[in-house]
Amino acid sequence: MIIPESRFSNFYGVLLLALFLIAFKGGSGEGQSSLFSNLIRKYVEETSASIISYTSHNQVADLTSLAVMQDMGQGGEDTDLELSTIQDSSFLSNNPVTMDYLDFGFKQNQIAKYEVQPGDALSFIASDYGVSINSIIWANGLTKADNISPGQILRIPPVTGVIHKIKKGDTLDSIAKKYGAEKEKIIQFNRLSDSGILAVDDELVVPDGKMASPANVQATTAARFSHLPDLGDYFLIPTTGRNWRRIHGRNGVDIANSCGTPIFASADGSAAIVDGVGYNGGFGKFIKLIHSNGTETLYAHASKLLITSGQLVQRGQQIALIGTTGRSTGCHLHFEVHGAKNPLLK
Repeated sequence: MIIPESRFSNFYGVLLLALFLIAFKGGSGEGQSSLFSNLIRKYVEETSASIISYTSHNQVADLTSLAVMQDMGQGGEDTDLELSTIQDSSFLSNNPVTMDYLDFGFKQNQIAKYEVQPGDALSFIASDYGVSINSIIWANGLTKADNISPGQILRIPPVTGVIHKIKKGDTLDSIAKKYGAEKEKIIQFNRLSDSGILAVDDELVVPDGKMASPANVQATTAARFSHLPDLGDYFLIPTTGRNWRRIHGRNGVDIANSCGTPIFASADGSAAIVDGVGYNGGFGKFIKLIHSNGTETLYAHASKLLITSGQLVQRGQQIALIGTTGRSTGCHLHFEVHGAKNPLLK
């Protein structure tokens, strides 16, 4: 920060006046103050306060301008981003706010919501959230495992089990008995008080609870997707930036960086979806790649897409640019892996 020359002149003037005041005070009678000395003292105090105020104000201004410069970053090549998406501060860019469609800010007993994307299978969704297929079927009243469609919102329980809406007359004992679960687990997971008092219409998660499954649902399918395999170095880290290492959405992790930063294909594959128009359930401009081993990767919030639907891509090929389209509070990549562990968590 640079203080203007006129401010330095005032400072030295004040210093000289202060010295003069001290000399004048020494020549006067002890405890006596002349009108002239009072005027000088007042001028010294006011001028000093002015310099201090100017310095403090400009320090704040410098910090503000620094935050704005950081937020702007390098920018992207695309200029059609909505005004609301490019005015957020860099602090929000690096700390994305809660995204309802992605269930950011996950809590242990929180019931997630997921919007079904084209090409989704219930087995993939169940595997990525770490719950059984039946748990999702029960939570959404589905009649069969393939009864889902793009755009549909699914409720995902935080653990394998049942979501129970409390009715009049319900008790913890009756709920535990109904679903073949343990009362103590229900209390602990839902953080209930020892009194056991339940509020009608509240929802409880019943860990390991079970309901009668429809006859055409094959529960054995869940065994194939009971855990996400670690594929080692199969997936390439798709971009550079600050890795938040926090799962949200469907096995997704965010990397924050300037808009326009390159995004690369994490593995060889084909482009199942390349959508550069619309909100897309919050993903904005996004790409979904399908890989030969049956896994998928998804790249969301891009500012520009560099490939077309159906195109074959190679591992490390540039496919898009980081942006802040869709449900986003700043420039970052939301990267999901379906059917395997996300490499951003290693």
